Amino acid sequence: MKKTKSTVATNFYKDALKNMKWLSLTGNIKLNYLAGINRPINPAQVTKLAKSLEKMNSLRPVVIITGKSEKYIIDGQHMFNAHMRLGWEVPYITIKVEDKKDLVEKIALLNASSKTWTMQDYVTAWASLSNYYVKLNHYFQVYDLEIGELAAILTGNVRGGGNISKIIKSGDFKIVNEQKNVEILNYVTDMLKLVPRMNRFENRYSIKEYVKFLRSTFKYDHKTFLIKLKKNKDKFILATQEEGKLSELFENLV
Repeated sequence: MKKTKSTVATNFYKDALKNMKWLSLTGNIKLNYLAGINRPINPAQVTKLAKSLEKMNSLRPVVIITGKSEKYIIDGQHMFNAHMRLGWEVPYITIKVEDKKDLVEKIALLNASSKTWTMQDYVTAWASLSNYYVKLNHYFQVYDLEIGELAAILTGNVRGGGNISKIIKSGDFKIVNEQKNVEILNYVTDMLKLVPRMNRFENRYSIKEYVKFLRSTFKYDHKTFLIKLKKNKDKFILATQEEGKLSELFENLV
């Protein structure tokens, strides 16, 4: 049976728990955060965890690595702060990390089944290693698109979804044909300015069909397309309700 990432993470914890220790608040051990990799602390999340701790006691240990002279939290910084807020000793385990790539991979593995880690958190973590992720983060700040849709366009695909999410989380995201794909991002932005924003599904569908059209057409004048689209906004809205109609409309607008 193929092991999932969540299964691997669970087994990882089981092995590490054999060497779990407790950090006393009165001791001289200081834990630090990894700037640019750890997420910013959310006080509301700390409050939520503190309440859970009071009801259920310690839920799981904080995971740390040891540097030349300091210890760094790589997983569980919110849990650490929840213990601190309650004045409790902190359970922790120490793991070995070979290099920075191994560090980011372990962080991603530990958070593979975490609902609190967003796609943006993975982008931030991998950006410490890959310039592709630095650029993805930059374009995410520039364009008003979901990060999955944005990443799909930058990799030369048509749409986001589960596959592109796996690529981002695994550290394998790469930008191809950047100049052309950024041009497509600009075209998509112009298109969305003209048509009314709809629900999430319809927005994704319209972006997917438009990008597919752009990648397949050989005769395209963007200014002419926008002029005609502005005159046919009502047709555009109707076309989003039926499979295949948007691609037909786009063909008729060039």
